[in-house]
Amino acid sequence: PATLVSKFAAAFRQKHWPSGGPLPHVFYDPRTIALHPDERASLHAKVVVVDRARALVTSANLTEAAQRRNIEAGLSVVNEGIARALTSQFDTLVDRADVLRVPGL
Repeated sequence: PATLVSKFAAAFRQKHWPSGGPLPHVFYDPRTIALHPDERASLHAKVVVVDRARALVTSANLTEAAQRRNIEAGLSVVNEGIARALTSQFDTLVDRADVLRVPGL
């Protein structure tokens, strides 16, 4: 698992963040790379919170298939309460170490 995370970080820096600017904080669910298939899970959520006031929640992946061929849905809201709740949910996952920061990003 550590090798996979390291390779992901290197590929992210090279392919998705080639500008060399400040890197975002990127997290992963360690269950996604569990060695035993019965222990694996999928972090499928796509949520963006901006300024703790606006949020985008969507089913869409940022892939060619999702953007061109799939039927996806999303909701953009301007609501501080919802934005705070979504941020709190993610912060709780981080605090409990259910998701881990990718080293090197």
